[in-house]
Amino acid sequence: MASVPADPNQAHAESIADAKRLMRLARTGALATLEAPEGAPLTTLIGVASDFDGAPLILMSTLSRHTRNLARDPRASLLLTGRHDRGDPLNHPRISLSGRVERSADARAKIRYLQRNPKAALYAGFADFALFKLRIDDVHFNGGFGRAAPLSPAEVLASREGEAALAHSEERLIGAVNALGEAKLARLAGHKALRPVWRAIGLDAEGLDLAAGGRAARLQFAMPAHDPEAWRARLDALLVAG
Repeated sequence: MASVPADPNQAHAESIADAKRLMRLARTGALATLEAPEGAPLTTLIGVASDFDGAPLILMSTLSRHTRNLARDPRASLLLTGRHDRGDPLNHPRISLSGRVERSADARAKIRYLQRNPKAALYAGFADFALFKLRIDDVHFNGGFGRAAPLSPAEVLASREGEAALAHSEERLIGAVNALGEAKLARLAGHKALRPVWRAIGLDAEGLDLAAGGRAARLQFAMPAHDPEAWRARLDALLVAG
């Protein structure tokens, strides 16, 4: 069982960091919507990714039962969990995000979704599929036994400052990261072995997302970077420190 820091401020900071990490790493989630007319809940498994600020992006068919529910009542709750191959699943972090699901017309958001869920490209262009975003109103985080923490949307969402500049430079920056070689990419992903082969797939002001097949990894900066030069400086500093 993970130990709980004695300092409440440290424990809260760790909860925020774990919550942010879960939101960036999750590729699937359990979405609860409300059925009509009784309002009974329906929970379905969906694919997810994170927008620039960390809010969940969801690609859904407008023909799906949960999408029809959202058209009547946009209120929903999304449960995200981390990957855990060993131990008690209830002693691993999870987060429930509640709010309203809205259709997104942001082309950049769709690119982010497909960067993190490349197999969805097979159907993302179908006429009945559309991208949606969860506007978070409430956060329920549980880091494992004894680690439940009340968090606010402002604590788990990143600032959108510098988004346009970083998005404009993302392809160049990601190309430079992937040119570092397999060994450095594995280090950035938090792994010592060269297999599986990791690659950078996307970025935001707070860090870098990496993938190796169906596996995901996150490099989180200690401080956000709101322009391409600062972003690259943060990355270089971590490479030197590592």
